[in-house]
Amino acid sequence: MRTTYEEASGNTVTWVGWTWADTAQQLLIRNQGSEQLDLAQVDIGIFNTVAQAGVLADWNEILGEDFLKENFTQSALDVGNVDGKQLALPWSMASITMVYNPEILAQAGWDTVPATMEEFEQCLADVAALGNGIVPYGVSTKDDTCAGDFMPWLWTFGGAIFGEDGAVTINSEAAVECVKWYQDLLAKGYIAMDTGRGEARQLFAQGKMAFYDDAVVAKGQAVSNGVAPEEVVNVCPAMPRPVMKAGDQPQSTMWGHMLVIFEKSEYKQQAADLALTLVSDEVAMDYFTNNGMPPVTKSASEQEAVKNDAYLSGFIDATATARLDETARMTNASEIKSVITEELQYALLGQKTAEQAVADMESRLNAL
Repeated sequence: MRTTYEEASGNTVTWVGWTWADTAQQLLIRNQGSEQLDLAQVDIGIFNTVAQAGVLADWNEILGEDFLKENFTQSALDVGNVDGKQLALPWSMASITMVYNPEILAQAGWDTVPATMEEFEQCLADVAALGNGIVPYGVSTKDDTCAGDFMPWLWTFGGAIFGEDGAVTINSEAAVECVKWYQDLLAKGYIAMDTGRGEARQLFAQGKMAFYDDAVVAKGQAVSNGVAPEEVVNVCPAMPRPVMKAGDQPQSTMWGHMLVIFEKSEYKQQAADLALTLVSDEVAMDYFTNNGMPPVTKSASEQEAVKNDAYLSGFIDATATARLDETARMTNASEIKSVITEELQYALLGQKTAEQAVADMESRLNAL
């Protein structure tokens, strides 16, 4: 993608990277110093943290409001709009849902995915019975992805971290039952400690995991492991999250990545030109084919290859009922997720009861 821009513009792009979990902190720290940062990739959660710091430029001023509305859907633009300022340009929008390995499920006697919690638990038991080092479910049990995976399960049980008025409501019977369910899965060997998104992707790609939670970029992991792009839907298709009872709405978390330009940048127009290369039909379709990232421009989204893609359709279906991460618009999102992750880990390690862990989540969140 950089090469495409460099060859067309004659400019040179220097890539600066770090561990994804450190992105928000690094962007803020480096903006406070003298380092030159122009364009950055942020997800929905990171965007709010950076936007609140007042370091982002307005895309309306750089590209023009009419141009943006002509080329991007309003719903995608709204995610990056704060008080009328377009502080982020859409790059990809979908949801984080569950993906599964059809071959492992078939070996366990399942030719369809489990739809209810009862079916899901039976399926996990059947997968566990296969042995061979297969982890039935790679739910995250460490770092921020742990809290991210916990959230839609909490919703599935009928709970929430916050109420409509913003008050902390996590200390509920639903949350306790959800934590107890996690404890039961660990006791039975259906999930594992020290599992993050990276570890889950690796085990899944190696055929050693039946289920895990991910975004459309799961396709990229499969392709990098030798799976042809057109075959990915056969090895890691998306599925709706199991529900408590038939008829309930499957839960998933809205996921999306955006591009931001920093106010201190001396090269805003060049950065914008690079961004337009990234979302151009040519680059976006290549990225879509090989990594599963859905394009966000109106022109690319209307291409038949996108509309008829079997792999993407599973994520699009999940997106229809997806909810925004409860911490997405909070400046202390990382701290909130750390609290939830730590308390859930205490419960999983047997250091606290589910009731105590949930009560401590509440008290610690109230103190933030």
